[in-house]
Amino acid sequence: MVRLLIFGVFFNLIIPTIIVCGKPIPVPAYSSVTKQHKITLLEDYSYEIEIIQTTNIFDAKGISHASYQLFIDEFTTLDHFEVRIINPINGKTLKKIKSKDLEERSVIDNGSIYQDIVLKYFNMEPSTFPVRVEMAVTIKKSGNFYFPIWHPQNYHNQSVETASLEINYPTALGIRHKSQLFDGNFNHKSDGETQTLSWTVANVPPSDRGTEESSLIRITLAPEKFSMDGFEANMNTWKGFGLWFYQLNQGRSELPESFRNEIQNMVRDAVNEKEKIQILYHYLQKNYRYVSIQLGLGGWRPMPSEEVLSKKYGDCKGLTLFMQAMLEEVGISADYTLVRAGDDATFDQHFPSNQFNHAILRVRLGQEKYWLECTSSHLPAGFLGSFTKNRNVLVITPEGGEIDHTPAYSEPDYNRTKINASIILREDGNAQIDGTISYHGFPAETITMKTFDKKEAEIYNVFNTQIGNNGLVINELLLDNTIQWQKISTSLQFSGIVLRYFRNTGKRVFLPLSWLNWKQDAGNSSGVYEEEVSIRKHRMLGIESIPDNINIQEKNYVLNVFIQIGERDIVITKHVEIKKTASLTEEEERELIKTIQQKLTGELIFTKL
Repeated sequence: MVRLLIFGVFFNLIIPTIIVCGKPIPVPAYSSVTKQHKITLLEDYSYEIEIIQTTNIFDAKGISHASYQLFIDEFTTLDHFEVRIINPINGKTLKKIKSKDLEERSVIDNGSIYQDIVLKYFNMEPSTFPVRVEMAVTIKKSGNFYFPIWHPQNYHNQSVETASLEINYPTALGIRHKSQLFDGNFNHKSDGETQTLSWTVANVPPSDRGTEESSLIRITLAPEKFSMDGFEANMNTWKGFGLWFYQLNQGRSELPESFRNEIQNMVRDAVNEKEKIQILYHYLQKNYRYVSIQLGLGGWRPMPSEEVLSKKYGDCKGLTLFMQAMLEEVGISADYTLVRAGDDATFDQHFPSNQFNHAILRVRLGQEKYWLECTSSHLPAGFLGSFTKNRNVLVITPEGGEIDHTPAYSEPDYNRTKINASIILREDGNAQIDGTISYHGFPAETITMKTFDKKEAEIYNVFNTQIGNNGLVINELLLDNTIQWQKISTSLQFSGIVLRYFRNTGKRVFLPLSWLNWKQDAGNSSGVYEEEVSIRKHRMLGIESIPDNINIQEKNYVLNVFIQIGERDIVITKHVEIKKTASLTEEEERELIKTIQQKLTGELIFTKL
């Protein structure tokens, strides 16, 4: 993964209100803070951060607001650290903490092999309240590839008395900045050779825990000219930013001649370029494993492809560059690509800066583009999955960086589930169930991820919680995954018992309209869910109350529910289709999903004959 470093600086909160059940409720402030944050950029591209901060803690719930943490790596040193804990009533110093007193531990992610990041931290101990914590910190960075994002408010339920950010920099190097919701004082001074920018805010009220990041004040800084470890470039444009990464990767994709011959042998019987991609991608998935490598420039620079070959592992950057090298050996053009992966796909294309945490590969076949997730052990070639779909990315080319967009996979086949189930009711309220489920696209990706390389007992546990209600106990299952070019599907045959499936009273039987709680994650584009359930009655029943059939066709969704009651069987069929359009926001989609779920609840009530 591309390195993301965090500065443990402190933040916000006087008494706004939130609305609960139509009534305004004050947001409490557990602490208040006053702080000064100063950055000085030098001509050699290094910079210094000075923090002076006073935190007043009023309540035990705010004790973490005075904590501090710093990630130390090859480019970061802690020059000074001092904390004084003071009783504000009598002014007495209760405790002093210096740099040598900081606790520290290595930061090792799952799968990490090499990582030089050390976390130094100070945690405020339990105390009597109120208590005042005064802190002074000086940090030095040896390169200006990125600057920390400044927030006057980093903690919920903390008010800000005053907070300031100042940056001094040589005019020749330049600084760019962007503000979010800032309405304080901004000043710009210059003596020709040096520029000074400063921001100050005061009386910032506390935010509650539900406040989104987009609703908080922030200042983002980015360099114009920058350098890391001797590699210099210009970040004014994405083109210049991409050229720096292209420099980092130069000469690192060389492969030994013996392996180049092996690659040619692997694809010699392939009938077309797509088949060559599939063969080499499957070879990568089968023989190489993902690890995290975070040493020095390794946070951004791939390990050499020859090293990936010999060690049979790599991080996202190394595996991506290695796959690119194999494809280029067989004449297929591919481009190393940076992406902000995960749920937060926010990408400001108008503010070139380091916004990435992952690397993927773009493959070009004529006018067509395809994408490869080189860290996955289960995805099909040409399919990115939910981790990196539908977002802007930065493609690294010899000419520099260029913005592209990954596929949205908006067609219904990428989010389709079909269920057929046969249920036999028992007198005790339980039910025997036999069924088949087919998943296509993202539902199949989820299932494959959860079951890949799992033992049989673990797979049973996945499906006991994945399908049906909490009472499902699967006795037998047969799972089959089909992975083809750009497509992934999973089929499941299962049988088991659904405990407490229906309510069985002295005179009545209450059957749920839905034995499976339909759900679809917001943001998964269009989708189709189909279900047909045949329920064998356990005795003669008379109809008392049956939900109406549903036939709704709206702009953004279709919902059909049909109930057929025979002498021996009850058959319930459902069809749900989400038609996501560009005008449908994620919040509107969540409300739409909630509406459909409500329409799928209900009971069939029968009288015992």
